[in-house]
Formats: sequence, structure tokens, C-alpha cells
Amino acid sequence: MGRSVICEAYLEEYLKSLAKRQGTSVGLLIGQPSSHGKDYVVHLNKIKDDCGADQGKNGLLDVDSKQVSQHALIETRVLPGGFYVLGIYVINPKSVFEDPVLVGKVKTILVDIRHTFASNGLLHGNCDELDGGDKLVFFYSSSSNVFGCKSISPKSDGLKPCDWKFQDRATSWHVMSTFYETDDVFALRKKGSEQYETEDNLTECVEVVKKQLEQSVVFFDGEPADGKELVESVLKAKKDDPFVVHIYAPSSSTTDITTCKLETFTGTMKFDGIISSKCFVHPKTTFTEAESFIKADIVRSLMSRIQIHCDSLVQAEDSIPDTIMLNELPRRIYFPIRAKSNQILFSEYLFREEGKATAIPQIQETLDLSFTPKELNAAVEIVAEVKEEERHDAKECGSADGAGGKKRKEVERLSTVLLGAVGAIAVLIVAIVVFLLTK
Repeated sequence: MGRSVICEAYLEEYLKSLAKRQGTSVGLLIGQPSSHGKDYVVHLNKIKDDCGADQGKNGLLDVDSKQVSQHALIETRVLPGGFYVLGIYVINPKSVFEDPVLVGKVKTILVDIRHTFASNGLLHGNCDELDGGDKLVFFYSSSSNVFGCKSISPKSDGLKPCDWKFQDRATSWHVMSTFYETDDVFALRKKGSEQYETEDNLTECVEVVKKQLEQSVVFFDGEPADGKELVESVLKAKKDDPFVVHIYAPSSSTTDITTCKLETFTGTMKFDGIISSKCFVHPKTTFTEAESFIKADIVRSLMSRIQIHCDSLVQAEDSIPDTIMLNELPRRIYFPIRAKSNQILFSEYLFREEGKATAIPQIQETLDLSFTPKELNAAVEIVAEVKEEERHDAKECGSADGAGGKKRKEVERLSTVLLGAVGAIAVLIVAIVVFLLTK
């Protein structure tokens, strides 16, 4: 038996509008898969190439699979934990399932997406534990509005049938909300002999956070839950929405001292802050799945911020790096994908100096959605105040081996000499006064 997929009914109107404007279109299917039961598609959107033209406008074979996979990576950054790129849709006059050449093109696109996700593992793009690695291909005829869906496995060439239905208010969604705080110090490592790689060092911090989360215990509304139990089993007795989640990480004091080792390094990095997390689940989700979605959301959010931050870094080749460097990762803001039909929120990220209006074109480009600034919630995460001592540059800090360090030592030595001379003169004056008085 093939997979069963339920898609929000309003998305069919979006497909119809694309089919009228152009003969061929390619885009992504966004939703929540399930290891048993139904998969839910909550959003789909077309993909544009680097020039702003719609992918597939000139035919499916002209689609750049690398650009599709890169867009899938960018789009995954805005998704909450538990939501994934489930596959692609193709609007085409001719069925993609009847032409082996088109089937081959579709599989190439999906393989590229899979490889891109595999090389960015901390974004949790692949969800093999839920879909077995199979990805959806949804075909919509631009000539007759006939549609069909099949799944393709990366391990075989065959197509598996899927039952696809458009349904209004396909399910209810329940939010799992929490905050996760990090406060750790890590060794700062160099790549080669001279340069610190910012993204590599920050990524290593996220790797540690991921391991901490894997060992953590999650409480829902103040108590542990049976992992096999469905979310719907507690909804009737539940008074408040959302689910308030607490994550308890293992104490560092439990580390076995016999396994510790001494290591020499040239610097340290303090990695601290508070991450907000909002995950959305349907009633048939188990608490084990909900827990994994929450942990994946925190890691995905951290890695998304790091990639966005590092993409924005520009440093001249001849510039001298600061002894103390402050990397301020962007904060998370939330927006609804369709306010009236469900409460699912996706995310965008803004830097300190950016306002909500900055996110509008970014969302439009990524998801083909339009918003006004008032529809974005930027109050969940606040901009942290930076301590003044964390703003010092290389000249202020000085290096023991650099010109700044030498100059600082010379000033300190001169100050010591002057202080000694002033002290000697004062003692001499006191001695003379005492001598005159006693005489």
C-alpha cells in the first residue's frame, strides 16, 4: 500500500493559478511526514532561478536541479522542527509519469536535494526515519487540471503509487513551545596555521548542543509523557494551549574524570544565548516524535542562524583580526503561512539593525508569500545587550607579541618608575619636616 497524503484544499487554487499563467512550473512540497498513517502537505511554492524567472518555464528538462536543491536548503531554514521538504510538484501539459525521460529528470532533482541535505546534516533536511528516504512527486496537468502523485525511492528506479487528497482543514495543529539556553565555552581552533574559520568553530558548538539534546529529558506541561502515547490522548484533559515544554540537560558534573584529557589551544569561544522553539504537531503524533521535532528544531534554528551570519561576513584580506571578536547571530521571528486556516508558524531571521520590513522580500522570494510587517511576530526573541568588555578590538586588548602589547608594557613600566620617584620624594619631604621639628 502506498503513502496517503492530505493537502490543504486552498493550495489547489494556487496550482490552478500557476497552470493558467504558464505551461510548466516546478516547486517544493512542504509538510509533515509520518512513519504510519497520513502525511500532511501545508504549503507548496514555485521556485525561481537566479534571474528571477520561474523554474521550468521553458520545460521541465531545462530546470536547473542544483538551483532547486539550493532553494530547498534555504527553505528548510524557515521551517519549524517536524516540517520538511517532502518532494516536488510539477505542473506540465504532459504527465511526468508517462515519459521515462521526465521521470529521470525528476529523480535527478530529488537526488540533488537529498545530497544537499546530507552535506548540511545539522539542518535536519532528510527525514529517513519517517519517510524511509522516499520523496513525493506530485503532477498537476496544466491542460486538464488532472493530478496524481507517486513516491520515488533513492534506492530504486520504480515509482510507488500515492493516495493524494485535497481537503479543507485537513487536521488540527498543536504547538509545542519552549526556550533553550546555551552557556558553554569551547576551544577556538584554527584551520591551518593562521586563520580561524568562524563557521567551522560555530558549527562545532552546534554539534555539542545536538549531543546534549540527545541526552536530555523532555517534559510536556511539567511532566514526562509516554513516548508511544498519541498527542490526542491528552487533548481532552488539557486546559491550556500550547504545550509548555521543558528540556532538562545532563549535568556536566556527571562527566567521568578518567576520560578527560588536556589539550593546548590558542583561544576560547563563549557560546551563549536563549533560543525560542515552536513546533507544530497533529493529534496522531506520538510524544516520541514530538520530542524529536523539538530537538531538531533547536539544532536547525541554530545552524540556520550560523549559515545566515557567515554568509553575511565580509572581511578584507589585509585586515587584522580582533583579539576579541563578537559574532551576533540573527534573532528568530515568526509568521503564519495562512492565518485563518491554521496556526502553523514558519520562521525568518533578522540581524540587530534590521526591522520587520526587511523580512518581507525575503519571505516573498523564499516561499512566494506576501505579508505586511504587522503580521510578523518579532517579540519572541529580543536583541541581547552586549557587554562593553566584549566590544574591545585588537588595539585595546593588545597581544603580548604584537606592537600593541609592547607599547602597553612600556606604558606600564614607565608608570611604575614615575610612581616610585613620587613616593621617594614624598618620604624625603616628610623626613626633612620631622628633622626640623625635633631639632
